[in-house]
Amino acid sequence: MSALAALLLLVLAAPPDTVAPPPSVAPVPPDPVAQLVGVLARLPATTPVRARVEHRVTFTQGDEEQAPPAGTATAIASSGPEGLRITWSPSLLARAEAEERERLQNPDAFTPTRDAVSDLRTLALARAFDAVPEMLRSLHEARVLEDEVEPFEGAPTRVLLLQVKPAIASRDRKYVRDVEATARIWLGPDGVPLAADRRVLLKGRIFLVITFEIEQKESLRFGRSGDRLVVLRQESDNRSSGAGERRDRLAVTTLSLVE
Repeated sequence: MSALAALLLLVLAAPPDTVAPPPSVAPVPPDPVAQLVGVLARLPATTPVRARVEHRVTFTQGDEEQAPPAGTATAIASSGPEGLRITWSPSLLARAEAEERERLQNPDAFTPTRDAVSDLRTLALARAFDAVPEMLRSLHEARVLEDEVEPFEGAPTRVLLLQVKPAIASRDRKYVRDVEATARIWLGPDGVPLAADRRVLLKGRIFLVITFEIEQKESLRFGRSGDRLVVLRQESDNRSSGAGERRDRLAVTTLSLVE
């Protein structure tokens, strides 16, 4: 009998339980950030959209004796193949111009309407009509801290808590000593974001004696318009302090979609 034939007989004669099964490989859980990036890629923002925009902003500086009034500006804006268009009413522009003229007589006069019009920036409004690019930038090098289910508007909702990495220019990074940056994102059943909260806290020192602190908090509420992810409400609270001075900016922008 040949050696090959004898080997075959030994294999056939061995009881089945003596043959070792192939090692099992545990499935790798999907990466939540990669999943979210894939969902956002399906929202290219080609559908034209039109909305009524209301922007409300308040600026405060130091210990002002009189709190400045909040400025409010409204406009009609649209985004589509022709680009972004913003229409201001003649009455709103006239009110802003009147505030400018009043400052000629009283340099301390408040200009809330002018401030609100100036603060509603074109790029920020473009991002509100298409929230995907900004969210993708915030997900760059993000790390998942928590992946939980919690109530959101009365329904159980998946929420991700992420540690994010804000972009800080090299010329500024040398002054920053501490950075805290997180984002919390609530996801719908289809994985599309419903809301998001972001917080960035920077602490540092300039010239060894001047310390500073900058805190940026942002709360977003999203909606869908065709294949667009739209920011229906954005609340921003930016605070900075240093060298004995403090500056605050609180702004709320709302979009009411128009069919």
